[in-house]
Amino acid sequence: MNTIKKISFFTFFFTTTLLLIIYCYAFCDKLSIHDERNHISIYDQNGTIIYQSNFKKNMEWTSISEIPTFFQEAVVSIEDKRFYHHAGFDPIRISKALATNITHKNVIQGGSTITQQYAKNLFLTNEQTIQRKIQEFLYAARLEMQYSKEEILEGYLNTLYFGHGIYGIKKAAQYFFQKPLDQLSIAETATLIAIPNGPSIYSPFLHPENTTKRKELLLQILANNQTITQEQLQEALQQKIQYADPNRKEQQPQFDDYFIDATIQSLQNLHGFSHDQQLHIYTSYNNDIQNYLQNAIQSFMPKEDELECSAIVIEPFSFQVLAIAGGKDYTLSQYNRSIHSQRQIASTIKPLLYYNALSQGFTPSSTFLSQETTFQVDNQSYSPQNYNNKYPNQNISMINATAMSDNIYAVKTHLFLGTNSLYQALHDFGILQAQENPSLALGTVNMSLLELAKIYNTFASEGLYNQPQFIQKILDKDGNVLYESPQEKKRLLDRDLTLVLNQMLTATYDLRNRTFSYPTMAGFSPKTKVAVKSGTSDWDCWVIGFNPRYTVGIWSGYDDNRPLTKEYYEISKQMFQSIFNQIYPQEQGPWYDLSNHLEVRYVNPINGQEDPNGSAYWYVKNK
Repeated sequence: MNTIKKISFFTFFFTTTLLLIIYCYAFCDKLSIHDERNHISIYDQNGTIIYQSNFKKNMEWTSISEIPTFFQEAVVSIEDKRFYHHAGFDPIRISKALATNITHKNVIQGGSTITQQYAKNLFLTNEQTIQRKIQEFLYAARLEMQYSKEEILEGYLNTLYFGHGIYGIKKAAQYFFQKPLDQLSIAETATLIAIPNGPSIYSPFLHPENTTKRKELLLQILANNQTITQEQLQEALQQKIQYADPNRKEQQPQFDDYFIDATIQSLQNLHGFSHDQQLHIYTSYNNDIQNYLQNAIQSFMPKEDELECSAIVIEPFSFQVLAIAGGKDYTLSQYNRSIHSQRQIASTIKPLLYYNALSQGFTPSSTFLSQETTFQVDNQSYSPQNYNNKYPNQNISMINATAMSDNIYAVKTHLFLGTNSLYQALHDFGILQAQENPSLALGTVNMSLLELAKIYNTFASEGLYNQPQFIQKILDKDGNVLYESPQEKKRLLDRDLTLVLNQMLTATYDLRNRTFSYPTMAGFSPKTKVAVKSGTSDWDCWVIGFNPRYTVGIWSGYDDNRPLTKEYYEISKQMFQSIFNQIYPQEQGPWYDLSNHLEVRYVNPINGQEDPNGSAYWYVKNK
């Protein structure tokens, strides 16, 4: 018996001493939370702020005085009943939460206190490890020793994530109910508190049945804790919740969030910079262009289908990214497909192939016989096919092959030049994942839209190359310039041949190219003159084109590589056309000027022979 008493005493003594040491450390090791709230400001091309970080998140801060007392009481009752009486962790809560979850055979309550959850929101990840829980406890102790309960609760309620890109209870109340906090009913309050426990599971816009079940459980907890009466419980259970329309005009998807995320990622990729510095970041973000992307996506992308898209606009010659959309709705998916999604680029690779051909003596009038063909390559048969297995069965020019996206012409060109030619050209653009094989001419290489756009932006920049830039310059809090985007451009492509190629890319909507079908962009050309190429596979639809001021790239498809139905083949083309028509609703945009080494020839674009009644294409003189 004496041994048990001794063990108990030493255990109590050791635990008490350890806690005293921890809390003394927590009191002395200061946290500068309020100083860290505003770190980064991001500006558009006009110097207007589009983002300011609060705890490294794009959130609107709400003071505790603006949060209704009942909402505070409800949160504390559900999340941490002894919040005002513990010092950051609650052994009783941990035990009861475990018992409750076992009884309900579901995760109804968590063992973490509000302080611990706030510490996790600020400083840690959701990783479930012992090391992370120890860190969480130490941060919680420091919060408790250095800040009041009201400050901790205020911070917790502002850093809650509700999914759909929404942080903080004030913004969440507007998003889900289109109401201020002080007008929420008991049922609506319980619903709002339910969502952060699992935003992808309990969002009423994604899984309303899960939200209802969770709300009912939380209402019962409020009644059991005597935060509400039994009468209020029954009334709340019977209330039919009316949610705001997530598609209402003022709640349309905000695509600038994709741009902001990309800018922050670019910052993290720069050596010597982090989100923990107080910085002013200037970009070329163009709100008008971003709205044009948004309008096109909302006009043509199906809202109920899982079909996704991405879009990007880059400024030629400066290589600054003006606008970007990583998906059709940031609130539903923050995954930026423009940057991170690697897809087969299909026929959009062909202009680079044809540039190589021009550089090796071909002209826009160079012809190959296009018919059903089986090639023997390295003792293996390769039988590419045109779309719908249709062929002109005649000699066609490079102009016509571009217009009709003829696969036989492309493969013949690829094999004639040698498969290493296109492979090396991709390497010159930093596309290292390409494989040298006959099918590379048909775009059997995976790229992101950003990677593909930098190739086309080089065409648009008359052969000059630079990496696309999200950041123009970075200033510190005192206005000192810490970084400026590199302005030097590399001459990667010959200017004259690039201009020949650019004019040839207008063939995709030149109706004189019609053979067994219409040119690939017929009916989808903008009002202004552009160079454009589409690419379509069973899984992806691409359109990318440009004039001297804008390079616009569009992709659509399913994230899981599900085959596309034909009804969706034209969506990328419609969006491309819409964007340029919004940029140039009436005026004709700029086009390139002939150099002294080039001339205009009027040709029959199908066979490439000169014809005074033909179409105008550009050629190197004396070729």
